[in-house]
Amino acid sequence: MSQTPLSDNNLPANIVASLKRQIDVLQVQNEELRKEPCKEKSNHYHLEGRVIQRLVCLTGYVGQLVTEHDRCTVLGAVSESDTDKFESEDPDDNRQYRSFKKLLVSCPSVHKLTKSAVEDHDLAFAYSQLNKGADSARADDTTKLKTLVVSWLSGCTPPPDPILHPYNQTGRGFYNNATGRFLCPVDHDWNNSDVRQYIRDYHPDYRVTAYSWPTFLYDGHYDARNPRGGLFKGKLLLKTFKAIFTSPTSAELDDPEQTSPNEASAHEHSKCQRTQASGERHTCCDVAGLLNMKSTQPQAIAYAAIQLRFALSSANSWHIMDDDFNNEVFYNHIVDFFELPPTQDAAKEVENILLWWNHKVFSRKYVSVYHPQRVENLSVAWTWA
Repeated sequence: MSQTPLSDNNLPANIVASLKRQIDVLQVQNEELRKEPCKEKSNHYHLEGRVIQRLVCLTGYVGQLVTEHDRCTVLGAVSESDTDKFESEDPDDNRQYRSFKKLLVSCPSVHKLTKSAVEDHDLAFAYSQLNKGADSARADDTTKLKTLVVSWLSGCTPPPDPILHPYNQTGRGFYNNATGRFLCPVDHDWNNSDVRQYIRDYHPDYRVTAYSWPTFLYDGHYDARNPRGGLFKGKLLLKTFKAIFTSPTSAELDDPEQTSPNEASAHEHSKCQRTQASGERHTCCDVAGLLNMKSTQPQAIAYAAIQLRFALSSANSWHIMDDDFNNEVFYNHIVDFFELPPTQDAAKEVENILLWWNHKVFSRKYVSVYHPQRVENLSVAWTWA
């Protein structure tokens, strides 16, 4: 009777082979388990990063913003409040630090990473995924608005001639009157045929740069005697903002107070149907809700303006520079207008513009957030005085 050959450790060879196979399986499973946390972290950072360009800053990557915070720390700041004392002579550094403070609020992971001992490669990985999320969100919004803007302009009277193609931006920009009149700097009269030709020919006296406000920022005609009148109240800008942060359908609706209950109900129902049909979510929460956004922020207005300008332009790919027009400078001019008013009167004007935006976007929904009552001036407070 033959016996099963034994290995050096006196175990049958078939059992040794079986154990080796089990070890190989366990090693593969172990590798997969080690990958899972990394994948989960990647997804988490990617989703969290989608807020950055929408509500924090357009071009400052996470590492750059953290570096500016570190600069203040090196100068002697021992707490977050102390860093405000170390302003740089360079306004770009100060702008980056203001963006860093917004980043801490919008991306809690960054606060955790900067306050804990993390390996350099883990930090680089986290920053990279946050930045990828930011770029991904911008690309998604760009794709959506490329077609939406065409549908909005096609509904105007007269319609674009030649017609605009929803998936190709060739033929937009200053080569089409429908888009050119919105892109035209308010310093020039687009209705003048000579001006149109000068702009198209890149005449040095008619350069289009970020140092002139484009017409789409205004509601109505620009008045050089009152340059802030109607500024940042353009109808197409408001539509763009709503399409990004609430929904494309909401961009077509008037103010909730002017919309009948049946129309509002149909709007909400359509949101539910679209969301459920996509299979992506089981909630009607829009981008503003996902970002916990309860008031209109200057960065969001600037971001919408950037997206609208790109959708109107003939550029087929995103770049900071569009001929002579610097999108980053344009973005910063808008944010600085709101955040750095030069006088008290200008600050009051900014407050009124933001109130207008909050009313148009959120109506009464978050009024206690964006315009809280000054209870100290009301009758109950006076009775206790």
